[in-house]
Amino acid sequence: MIEFVCEHYDNVLDPPHRKFLNDFAKLSVDARCYYVRLVNRKGRVFRRDALRYDEIPDPDSAAAELTEKHFVRPPSHDDHKDLLILQTRPTLVEWIRENREVGEPPKINSAKKRDLVSWSTEHLAFESCFPPESLSNYIVQERIDEIEYLFYLYFGKLRDGLTPFALRDLGVVKTTSFRDDFQARFDNRKTALVSFHYEKCARELRNLDDASADRLISACSSWPEAVDLETTALRAHILNKLGRFLERRGSVDEALRIYRMTDQFPASERVIRLLYQLGRKDEARDLLEKTIADPSCDEELIFAEDFYERKFGSRRVGRLTEILRGARIVHLDESGRGAPEAAVVHDFSRNGIIAFHTENAVWQMLFGILFWDILFGKDSAPLHNSFELRPEGLSSGKFFEQNRSAIEERLELLDNPGVALGQLQKTWTEHEGTANGLLAWYPDVFATVEELVRRSPAGALRGILIEMAASHRTNRSGFPDLMILEEEGVRFAEVKTAGDKLQRHQLAQLERLRRFGYSVEVIRAEWTVDPEQEYVVVDVETTGGNAKWNRVTEIGAVKVRGGKVIEEWTTLLNPGRPIPKRIVELTGITDEMVKDAPLFADIADEFREFLGNAVFVAHRASFDHGFLRAEFQRIEQDLRCPVMCTVVAMRRYFPGLSSYGLAALCREFDIGLDNHHRALADARATADLLLEINTRRLAEARKTR
Repeated sequence: MIEFVCEHYDNVLDPPHRKFLNDFAKLSVDARCYYVRLVNRKGRVFRRDALRYDEIPDPDSAAAELTEKHFVRPPSHDDHKDLLILQTRPTLVEWIRENREVGEPPKINSAKKRDLVSWSTEHLAFESCFPPESLSNYIVQERIDEIEYLFYLYFGKLRDGLTPFALRDLGVVKTTSFRDDFQARFDNRKTALVSFHYEKCARELRNLDDASADRLISACSSWPEAVDLETTALRAHILNKLGRFLERRGSVDEALRIYRMTDQFPASERVIRLLYQLGRKDEARDLLEKTIADPSCDEELIFAEDFYERKFGSRRVGRLTEILRGARIVHLDESGRGAPEAAVVHDFSRNGIIAFHTENAVWQMLFGILFWDILFGKDSAPLHNSFELRPEGLSSGKFFEQNRSAIEERLELLDNPGVALGQLQKTWTEHEGTANGLLAWYPDVFATVEELVRRSPAGALRGILIEMAASHRTNRSGFPDLMILEEEGVRFAEVKTAGDKLQRHQLAQLERLRRFGYSVEVIRAEWTVDPEQEYVVVDVETTGGNAKWNRVTEIGAVKVRGGKVIEEWTTLLNPGRPIPKRIVELTGITDEMVKDAPLFADIADEFREFLGNAVFVAHRASFDHGFLRAEFQRIEQDLRCPVMCTVVAMRRYFPGLSSYGLAALCREFDIGLDNHHRALADARATADLLLEINTRRLAEARKTR
């Protein structure tokens, strides 16, 4: 990486970067290996006893050499919080209990580790936690700004280490195999440093708290001027996020000031909304009229027209709501839950209509294959390293401006569908399977692309694709879910179910398609209640709340058909790890109870057989279904089934209740719940809620007939 940076970016390096590279070159091989290990680890403070590697025979000497050259240093008071983060949760709990007198401690049993760290940073003295003799076991990475800048020059984004190289060598990450003529991303120091500055600001947004927000807000008036389209967009994104943070904090006037530091959408929307909210309606109206006259994008225009009509015109509801209310309703069997687009496609096929679930894929493939040689040509689209799989400047619009003539010439092929199809098929044959960042090489999607080219109205594809090329970031997504073949043409449909919203960027694409001659509709899918539909109501108990790190300890399942419970199934499971005390207190399930229980792999087939083709039902279904899906994934299987959530359904069919927790709903509907937080008991109670829901659904369905 260093060789590449020195070769391509010598003109954008400042003296500190040159000194860093010079000092690194003089290090011994062991010291360089030690430093590479450091920069590949998260954080900047490390335990020295955790930095032992086979390829470094004398890590202490390597660390001493790095200290001498100022790549690392011993810890100090400034590293208090970072040192605390390195400690285990039990260690922090012990220190807090030993120092209760210095301040009211958090609730230790339920507090997250970050809360323990925050309290300890504020209340525990550095010397009491880390006496001088203990500091020798820690090391702090220095010169972080220099190494981050080198990473940024190479990758074009901030990276925590060199992991992409390791993943490449393991064959996990594909790299550009058809290009080796990489060019510098920046041609001058100013552009590079300004871009680096805004990337660092954007990184701070990921874990924004009061301190980091205040730091960014106080500095933003002195930020450097954006130097190109990409830094302009990134600066606008940062300001918009800071404004939203200030709004949540109640600092509306300050948020308005921050938003007004950019004229980009969506910050421009927030300015208008806040002016209206503050009673400055004339200012809001003036801005709306200017926006409607000269919008920066389709989404901004849709917002401005909609807001103007609702606040200063005669309409009472927004266009998105109106479109959904007027959408055609398709009644579908509940076995299609979880995949409404596929269910609508199946419904079409029963009526002899051919439809495909295409969404964005068909458009991305058409775009990528039609412009392949322009997108990836040496002269038209420079790449900056082997990990880059799409041309620089595609999102910002720079790619379009530099290649406008070639793009417009290529679009002329679409005037003759036969010629265009020949070009697409030739490109597919030559490049199928080539790693890239635009499209996946799915033959069935390519077949759909061919139908789209054959059946599109004259000039329609040209209009859509040139707007995708001109502003790929805003126009690459939001396309309707379905493409439907007609005798002479093609039309599109967006599918929505109860609770779904039509997003503004989706409306923008619908209107764009209509503008260029396509027929487009919105379909509302509603699930019909079949008394003979089979449901399996499931509840799981777990070792914690995150399916990635925790495991299932118990499953309870109740099968319902014809308004009655017809079968039950339950088992404890050995999670392969201790059950936390707070979970034991909640569920009553102990390590002793599960030590001889089966593993999930032992019962997976039995549970899948019990589930069959039924609708999977749970209270907060994303939790239960998510945990079971994770368990199946651990044994390299998938869990695919229609899913229904009784929380969502209760909110829809019984609105206005004070709480939608399981216990509260059981009290509301006089449902027994004698052993709450045991799987079978909760599943039985949820099954009773399902019966209440379906009774209400059937009654409403009869009214509409």
